Amino acid sequence: MSFEHAPVTKGLMLALALSSIAIGIFDLKHYVHLQLVPHLSKYHQYWRLFSHHLACANSSDLLLVELLLYNFSVRIERTFGSVKFASFLIISTLVSTISTFLSLLLLHAFRAGTLFNVVPAGPIAILFSILYQYGRLVPDAYQMKVFGLDLNDKIWVYILAGQLAISQFPSTLVPALVGLHTGYLYRSDILQLKSWRIPHSVQSFCGNWISPWLGEGGSVRRTNRVLPDARQRRRTETPQVDEEEVVTTARRPSRTDRAERLGRQREQARRLRDIQTLSRLFPSIQQSVVRDVVERRCVSFGTLHPVLTRVSSPNFEAAAGLLLSSQGNL
Repeated sequence: MSFEHAPVTKGLMLALALSSIAIGIFDLKHYVHLQLVPHLSKYHQYWRLFSHHLACANSSDLLLVELLLYNFSVRIERTFGSVKFASFLIISTLVSTISTFLSLLLLHAFRAGTLFNVVPAGPIAILFSILYQYGRLVPDAYQMKVFGLDLNDKIWVYILAGQLAISQFPSTLVPALVGLHTGYLYRSDILQLKSWRIPHSVQSFCGNWISPWLGEGGSVRRTNRVLPDARQRRRTETPQVDEEEVVTTARRPSRTDRAERLGRQREQARRLRDIQTLSRLFPSIQQSVVRDVVERRCVSFGTLHPVLTRVSSPNFEAAAGLLLSSQGNL
């Protein structure tokens, strides 16, 4: 599987990897996680509601996120289309951010804030929102039975997702459940969000400036197959036979026949030039004799000299040498 027809997923994976590496290099990990108390309640750092989606705090979470995005995000983007998939990501980010904030407030009100006070860094909620679409839209490729349980090929993706959901237990359970709920809201279209799309100006900007950096603006690979538009163009360019034109069943000349005919024409033109040249060089010899010598025929020079017998000329130089020797023997 490749990133063909999935530029949004490719850009998302690259941006996530670069941002995670950057916060590790510049020691900014303490700015990317979300914490209700005291960051939101006391210091009012509400920008953390969005910044915690932008990077992963450790390499293990980054590896799991990248594997999951490669396994099911590419398929969902190909199913949705790049524009709809990008719109879905923006909607999922907004809905999951609001839902995460409300969930933290609700858990804190029920005296569970000590367990669910921190949300780890990483797009976990967005990832599980995509996972919900994957479970509903992508069909099974094969089924298998393990210890009496009927499983399918998607079990491997679910195992990786489960490992990510319990990687920092119980903090990662909140974004995982919020992401599944966000995917359900988008799929059921309760909030009428499925019809929204990114503005056309933003699409044009991304197509002109961002897609070339992702390698999406390269030349199309050549193919040996005849594409439908090429067949249609060839059909329209072919002259149509008028009704008054006589249609014959004679065999059309093939490419080999045309090549042979062109070769014979070139050979005749070359012989004519040789005959004219030799006739000017040897004016005392009859032109018919020169023509016979050039055309590589067996010629009798008995009328010129009794010593010469029937000879032939393989090329122009040989013909000139033969005529010169015959002229010297005269």
